[in-house]
Amino acid sequence: MASAASGGGGAVKFLEARLVLSAFFAAGTMEFSLVLYGDAIFGASEDPAAGSLHRVGQFALVFFSLPVLLLLVPPILRGAWLDARAGHVRTDGLIVIATAAAWGLSVWHVWKGQGEVYFETATMLLVLFAFGRRLEAYARVQGRDAAKTLLECLPEKAHRLPGDGGTAEDVPHAALAVGDRVRVAPGEFAPADLVVESGESDVRAAHVTGEEAPRSVGPGDLVPAGAVNGGGALVARVERTGADGSLGRILSLLDQPLPETRTTRMMDRLATWLVVVSVALAIGGGVRSASIADGSVGAGLRTAVSVLLVACPCALGLATPLAFRAMRAALARRGVLVRDPAALEVAATADRVLLDKTGTLTDVTTTHLEREAGPDDAIHRLERLVAHSGHALASAVNGPRGAPENLVAVPGFGVRGRVDGIDGRAGSPAWMDRDGLAWDDAPLARRAALAAAGTTLVAYAENGRVTALASVRQELRPGAAQAVARLRELGLEVEILSGDNDRAVADVADRIGAAGRGSLTPEGKVRRIEELRAAGECVVMAGDGVNDAPALRAADVSIALACGTAAARSQAQVEVLGDDFAAVPRFIEASRALRRNIRGNLAWNVAYNTVALGLAAMGKLHPLLAVGVMIGSSLAASVRSYRLLDWGRGR
Repeated sequence: MASAASGGGGAVKFLEARLVLSAFFAAGTMEFSLVLYGDAIFGASEDPAAGSLHRVGQFALVFFSLPVLLLLVPPILRGAWLDARAGHVRTDGLIVIATAAAWGLSVWHVWKGQGEVYFETATMLLVLFAFGRRLEAYARVQGRDAAKTLLECLPEKAHRLPGDGGTAEDVPHAALAVGDRVRVAPGEFAPADLVVESGESDVRAAHVTGEEAPRSVGPGDLVPAGAVNGGGALVARVERTGADGSLGRILSLLDQPLPETRTTRMMDRLATWLVVVSVALAIGGGVRSASIADGSVGAGLRTAVSVLLVACPCALGLATPLAFRAMRAALARRGVLVRDPAALEVAATADRVLLDKTGTLTDVTTTHLEREAGPDDAIHRLERLVAHSGHALASAVNGPRGAPENLVAVPGFGVRGRVDGIDGRAGSPAWMDRDGLAWDDAPLARRAALAAAGTTLVAYAENGRVTALASVRQELRPGAAQAVARLRELGLEVEILSGDNDRAVADVADRIGAAGRGSLTPEGKVRRIEELRAAGECVVMAGDGVNDAPALRAADVSIALACGTAAARSQAQVEVLGDDFAAVPRFIEASRALRRNIRGNLAWNVAYNTVALGLAAMGKLHPLLAVGVMIGSSLAASVRSYRLLDWGRGR
């Protein structure tokens, strides 16, 4: 992980070195240019020596400007070449054309010994464009650098407990393996992603979850790597390490290239058209200026160069990808991993948020499986099947349970397997009814009363009969009702889709103020999403279980919670690392902030280019003024996008 981060930082350092050296030579070019412009303003001396010095100054400009081109043009030229091979002309191509025109015309005038030179224009254009790229690179590695800093703050030694319960040994945190048991003393950092086995404490994990307040943890709770332990000693089991851990996933995500989205593709097309229009205006404006100046080629070329220099596609070709990267890094610091940036642009147009119930709205860490009816051996087999089901309710089974044989999950219903040599199944009562299984008197008598009370039921069947029944009373996640209220404040409809019984779903729906649909199979959830999309709604789906995977795949935007299964996370475009359900409305707000930023940059770009290109084409802008105006516009758009790195701070 550290190597990845350092690799990204090395690329930025190399860019910085080229930029600093280029800025030195560009400053020298500017100084010599001021001397030459002084002659033009105050009048050149008729002294032959002064004329010779003027010529020396012009050749000095060639000398100082050439290193800038050698340092900065090759990567830009490579980008322009790759764009050209793909059939596009984008920002890199326009920069190459403008630089070549300004520098080439200047060299020609120096060679002839007459005419204006624009070396400072060409060099400053390259330096400022490279500075914009530096901002973009910084945004790309910002999240990785933050995680790298955190990795360096992890404890050098972890207190690993031997299997025989003897004295703890100190080992490097990198030496920990999944399943190891460790002791975390008060005030220490968690050396890996841990699951608490014993002890209670308060931990701070804002670096991963975005939750600034300390969170109480106890047996069964997850503590992410780097979390600061409070006043209680904890004994915990290593759940994930290295690249598979929460910090590793952040580094891996932010290290990946930014995939194209519909917005970035649209901006690329607009940038291409801007380049085409700019070249056409440069040719037309140059011919017009030459004709007005009685065929002066110099006047025509000056106007053409001004048009090429003043054109600014940076808000399109540079600021938009920068905005996406900055917002993705800002969300990663708050415990929201955006795997697919397209989710950021689509979520801004969302109409409805669909939520799974168990494990998404309810807190699985507070649930407990209660024995309701049936012989102890049947209840025991039920618990073992549930414990290894992969469902959110698995954590409701306390204590170690041996893994069943031939375990097969049936998404939306339950699980089958062999326990103690007996084939059985554990799952929803509706599954048992669907397959026509008979119920023993004891579980049947308890079923109706428990369902009416809004309790989640788990039935167990073997040999064609339902012989045992268990129940789970689930509590809402802390802040779930407030988060749903925030979604409604944002103008979104909120609806629960669950495979649990209708009464249990209605109970949770009433408590959070949302609509609810129960007794849904995974296919039923997908049908509901398809109905809404067919009606023209943009749908966001948030879930955590195996049975949610098809619905996550069918939604316009998919969000998986950290406690969810690998199947759910693999289908989700967005993953919430912490237990704070408020991350869902936070993500929607972030997507809208990104949309406002991109639209603002686009509006500014259209207004700027309309005015600036018009003035330049009429010969009203000197090339030096043109590049200054273009640079200011580029920086304004880039800095505006860069500021998204700080989005959400203090929320």
